[in-house]
Amino acid sequence: MKRAYWGLPQDGLGADVTGRLTSTCPNGYPCDAFANAATYGDPRADMNKRLTLIWTCEPQRFVLSEVAISGLKVRMDCIAGPPLVPRTISIIEATWGSAGASSTADVTQQVRDICGENSTRCQVPAMAYIFGNQDPNPKVLRIRFTCNGQTTPGQQSLENGVADLRCERNADLGF
Repeated sequence: MKRAYWGLPQDGLGADVTGRLTSTCPNGYPCDAFANAATYGDPRADMNKRLTLIWTCEPQRFVLSEVAISGLKVRMDCIAGPPLVPRTISIIEATWGSAGASSTADVTQQVRDICGENSTRCQVPAMAYIFGNQDPNPKVLRIRFTCNGQTTPGQQSLENGVADLRCERNADLGF
């Protein structure tokens, strides 16, 4: 388990509950984590709260994530083998802010911290309790990255979604 967050995403920086989930997967993956207030010591149940989990998979060098609404569970798993042609993701720039806003927050370092140094796939949750809530309007996470030094079109996600950074090419898969 790399990181876990619980709370109302729109309330900004929320509770990091990683410490409460360290024993969730004692035998590795697959395993489940439940999105409920009691698990995270939250006395106020609220159906709008979200559980965001970020975990790593080896030897694939994946960083995976999922967001679940209150009352559901997240199945953490490491499927598939290593990429046929492993390409390492490097984050160039990441911004967070409203689509029409004149200013956005530079969240490059936070995205680098999530993806790590040598991931071949990285799913980045676009959540206000990770990147902040400087604007009440819906936000967008925009990420520019390279794969083994080659520029990609980049990736983006609307708030409460997940930006999925991948380096596979159709030729890798035989297309």
